[in-house]
Amino acid sequence: MSYNTSLNQVVYDFTNKESKGAFLTKVFGMMFLCLLITTVIAAGFGYGFQYLLKATATIDGDKIVLNSSLLYGLVGTLIVCSIALLVMSFVLPITFIRGRHNILVPLMIYVVIMGILLSTFTFLFDWVILVESFGITAIIFGIMALLGYISKGRLTGIGFILLGLIGGAAMLSLVNWVMILIGGVQPQNVALSWIVSLAVFAFLMLITFYDVNRIKRIAETGATNDNNLVYYCSYILFTDFISILIRVIYYVAIFSRRR
Repeated sequence: MSYNTSLNQVVYDFTNKESKGAFLTKVFGMMFLCLLITTVIAAGFGYGFQYLLKATATIDGDKIVLNSSLLYGLVGTLIVCSIALLVMSFVLPITFIRGRHNILVPLMIYVVIMGILLSTFTFLFDWVILVESFGITAIIFGIMALLGYISKGRLTGIGFILLGLIGGAAMLSLVNWVMILIGGVQPQNVALSWIVSLAVFAFLMLITFYDVNRIKRIAETGATNDNNLVYYCSYILFTDFISILIRVIYYVAIFSRRR
């Protein structure tokens, strides 16, 4: 690992074992930092807004009337954040590929926006469900990351499996919707929905496995790069973790009586 004074950037020489280790440590360290920021923002924004909503509520007879301005403000904020997250999903990769600017600021913006959007789960689920889901997700992610790290080879076959899973899930989902429109909700529709959901979940786990293996191979290629690569790899793992977390919350909520 060296320091490029002209560009004011840390440069990693992956042919060196020490540099490779520093790179991987920083990637996972940055990912955990992103998760910490998102968690703090999600909890602070979600529970803070609920407290503000209760504090400004009024009583009309036997009814509790919530502040409509706050509710409209929340909806507006979530719409804006959803659009911004979609935009940043394109901005981050494009900025990284061009390599002209540091992507730390766009990454932090993405992480903050994600935290605001995930705060909606605090309105829908008990905090115990959210904590359990986070713990389960950490275990699943850790297992898939470990398998991806210790696996050897380029895993080209995984790409075909991923395409098959997501393509099959999309096709089954379309068929399921057509069946619902024609005959209404039937037991077979519920079963098919579960098959689609589990296929998507398998896809998310395998994509984590594949991404960690790909990042490991990047660190073994002998190429050199700056901290932008650390940030971008952290962004990939961060999105993998959040994708699994959302799906796990869905499953835990279904199998739990706590709402």
